Amino acid sequence: MGRLIRTSAQLSTFAAIVALAVGCSREPKGTTAGVDTTSTTAPTSGDSETTSGTPTGTTTSTSETPPTTTMAIADMGSIGAQCSLFMQDCPAEQKCTAWNEDGGPFPNGTRCVPVDTNPALPGEDCVVPGKFGDGIDNCAKGSLCLDLENTGKATCVAYCTGSMDAPKCPQPEDRCAFLFEPTVPVCFSKCDPLLQDCSAGETCVPNEAALGAPHFVCMPRVFPQLGKYGDSCYALSGCDPGNLCIYGENLPSCKTPYCCSVWCDLESPDSCLEYDPTLSCVPWFEEGAATPGYETVGICGVMQ
Repeated sequence: MGRLIRTSAQLSTFAAIVALAVGCSREPKGTTAGVDTTSTTAPTSGDSETTSGTPTGTTTSTSETPPTTTMAIADMGSIGAQCSLFMQDCPAEQKCTAWNEDGGPFPNGTRCVPVDTNPALPGEDCVVPGKFGDGIDNCAKGSLCLDLENTGKATCVAYCTGSMDAPKCPQPEDRCAFLFEPTVPVCFSKCDPLLQDCSAGETCVPNEAALGAPHFVCMPRVFPQLGKYGDSCYALSGCDPGNLCIYGENLPSCKTPYCCSVWCDLESPDSCLEYDPTLSCVPWFEEGAATPGYETVGICGVMQ
């Protein structure tokens, strides 16, 4: 998983967000933060995108071997990159999608697959006839069905357009989020972590698994059995709304590598004390670097 190096003295040694198993920051592999007091490690995060609903359209058979291209591209790294998720540069009636070339559950490359004959659009219910890592679903070109838990149905989510350095989303209220490693860029609705203004079944989390991530997006809540402050977690959206999965070393009661912490308002820093007297409201952004509208966002943690 990639880690982000930061140099803010105020945030020194505060290990940023997590995301184990399902997503990571878009930093290159091998980038690691040291243990000195001038760095902050950042999360590797993940989420499962599942919702209930009736499948839309006819699914593509998994018995068919999808045609592929041979174009190497950068947005999925060097592994299995046969097309560009940003450019959607596959032949007619095919789409570029993320998949796992080794048969695993999470994407490590891209390939061209046939577009379903009656495709579901972003925001509509969808189905994955096999497993998520196959990259086969009934979503339209430029989108995928995020069914990480293999329930058989979920919702189509649009891939980001543009580029890794300047990603865009089809809907102006959406923001590009970066999941998995190599990175899969997908669009989710923007939100405010202090307001938690997402729909039922969703939670507001960073668009990247990194302290200082510039945007916040609504992602489907995963593993709803746990998610309160101090609960063990491993996915970026694996905590209750209002909470976030962070490195356990930054929470005094955490006995596992990752636990749920609580978003806090820097204008009400004492709110963290109700959970533990050693907690502080740690600024999400470095001074002067906050995304407009999110200047007071913080996360409860222990400054080591």
